Amino acid sequence: MKKILNYILLIFASLFLFTCLPAAKAETSSQPTDVENNPLWIQSLRTSYPAGSELTIISTLQNTPTLTNKLISYKVEGLVLNALLSIPKQKKPASGFPVIILNHGHIDPKKYSTLNSYKYIADYFAANGFLVLKPDYRGHAQSETRSELHGLERLSYPIDVLALLSLVPEIAEADQDNIFMYGHSMGGQITLTVLEVTNQIKAASLWAAVSELFPESSLYFIRKRDAKLAEQRSSQYTKMFGKDNFIKFSPSAYTHLIQTPLIIHHGTKDESVPYAWTVNLLKVLDKNNIDYTFYSYENENHNLSKYSFYTALKRDVEFFKKHITSN
Repeated sequence: MKKILNYILLIFASLFLFTCLPAAKAETSSQPTDVENNPLWIQSLRTSYPAGSELTIISTLQNTPTLTNKLISYKVEGLVLNALLSIPKQKKPASGFPVIILNHGHIDPKKYSTLNSYKYIADYFAANGFLVLKPDYRGHAQSETRSELHGLERLSYPIDVLALLSLVPEIAEADQDNIFMYGHSMGGQITLTVLEVTNQIKAASLWAAVSELFPESSLYFIRKRDAKLAEQRSSQYTKMFGKDNFIKFSPSAYTHLIQTPLIIHHGTKDESVPYAWTVNLLKVLDKNNIDYTFYSYENENHNLSKYSFYTALKRDVEFFKKHITSN
């Protein structure tokens, strides 16, 4: 009986919290919860998400002939998160450098490196005249976190990116009117979510995006390592959210909200993210008349690293530059 009373009190407290929130973006907790109007549902994020604050340049990590890499930090939901800021060593345009927010794919958070993970991609974009922001999602490298949340913390990663996006105007070298986005694998899923929440992004690139519906978008990878654990997680998710609410976390169910032109890449021999997921995503994009360009790479792997890596990056740069607008 005591447990039931405590649960009822928790529900009423949660409902009171969401009723009292203002419509503007506010500092709300993004922890998954089983009450109605979960703050991590895509439609909820469209109404309100926590803004970033206290953008700080911590140190210079690296100087090269083409760019300067700096470690920056910012706050969201009371957490201090880090990001890599790559600034081209070129003459700054009058309006600033166009910006690419680079959303990296899954890497063990303990092995992830702010400077070295996805370094070749960040360096390439910066060498081609883009200011690059690569967020360390919560729990990665030195970014703060609260808990593992049964593997669900990744549902909060779009908030980390949206918070950083809100701080672009505070970066002196950045052109806040020309912001682009790159997302690989899990980062592609994050990118899709961000595009469905805001139309601030001029164009976006998806590489082998995780685009399956939740929770299969997570369970698929768990099942490859441990089928029993995947079963347990599936049961946990059902108890936490209810199956009817799964789709509300799924960006592929909300592609009709996207107003951003897309360039999409996927290798046919990807052993991490199924090529079929992108095929299905393209069908949904077609159904919703979304503007996209798709490149399929025969016999290529998850990272397009056999022979197509720089071909895809060159296509991204050309695509982004085509969508730069003058102020």
